[in-house]
Amino acid sequence: MGRQDETAEHMLPHQLRPPLSRNVALLLEARIPARLAWSDGDAPRVIAIWFSWDGDALSMTTFAGSAKLRELRDGLQVAVSIDTESFPYRSLRLGGPIALRPTRGVSPEYRAAAARYLGVQAGAAWCAELADRDQVVIRLTPTWASTSDMSHSPFLDDPF
Repeated sequence: MGRQDETAEHMLPHQLRPPLSRNVALLLEARIPARLAWSDGDAPRVIAIWFSWDGDALSMTTFAGSAKLRELRDGLQVAVSIDTESFPYRSLRLGGPIALRPTRGVSPEYRAAAARYLGVQAGAAWCAELADRDQVVIRLTPTWASTSDMSHSPFLDDPF
């Protein structure tokens, strides 16, 4: 995949354009799950989910038939947070429309995420166990983003 030509319809938020800040790069490469949020009209939903970033969109993969697919649809506006769990906190928040893409077997995006989260060998072994399971890629094309990085706060004695 990789970066596509930017058009009037989609210009990446400045936080996601190269060169990425150290904070954003660390979060996009981390083993922290994304927190995907949306509303089904009755209640907000938030789930933890693996992700991969290709320079243009955030891809999250689920298995065909999962409950979340009853609520997610092409064009739905969602929000995602990727954030640390210990102080000093770092976070990247993204939002925009999603597109759903069914796949036969394990998607390349899921394979990339599994290698990052589990390590190359363990990720490959995990994906081999799931080879016959169809998936759906949830592709978020960010239209807005915000970040925070408390590691440079003036009250910290030992900056990172």
